[in-house]
Amino acid sequence: MKKVNRFRWLKRNKLLMSVLVIYGLFFVIRTDIAKLAMSNSIYYLKEMLFVLPIIFLLTIAIDVLVSKEAIIKHLGIDSGIKGSIYALILGSISAGPIYAAFPICKMLIKKGASISNVVIILSAWAVVKLPMLANEVKFLGVSFMMTRWILTVIAIVIIGMITEKSVSTNKLNAIYEED
Repeated sequence: MKKVNRFRWLKRNKLLMSVLVIYGLFFVIRTDIAKLAMSNSIYYLKEMLFVLPIIFLLTIAIDVLVSKEAIIKHLGIDSGIKGSIYALILGSISAGPIYAAFPICKMLIKKGASISNVVIILSAWAVVKLPMLANEVKFLGVSFMMTRWILTVIAIVIIGMITEKSVSTNKLNAIYEED
């Protein structure tokens, strides 16, 4: 029975095991690269350990303070263009790295947000943040920023609609129940 559990654990953690094997190989073959990779990994792990507790607290706060009805009304399947605008604004004013958005978006889906609006939030979080736009203007100019922003927003909305048609909310909720 214990061998079966170990095998299942290895199977569930094959990415982790693969990374450990690759690190091991690099420590044998190219110690300098392995040390640099380890240093980078430790840096990002520290960043995640700092950011994720804050994000989990924010997720819990939203879960407790914002009703399911409000999520459905403003970000649900029937929220229309208004919901897309809310999602775009929410993603654009967000702070923190993109991986911080995933627990929040998981909670929004569980509360009734549409897949399309969640894709818009994630995409805007990644590429349409307001501070990033200010830097873009500084280095590349207003016309470049506006053109890229408009085309990016159009692409985000289209990707959201395609994802809405392709991904079932029921399948996502089934995945959540496995966790």
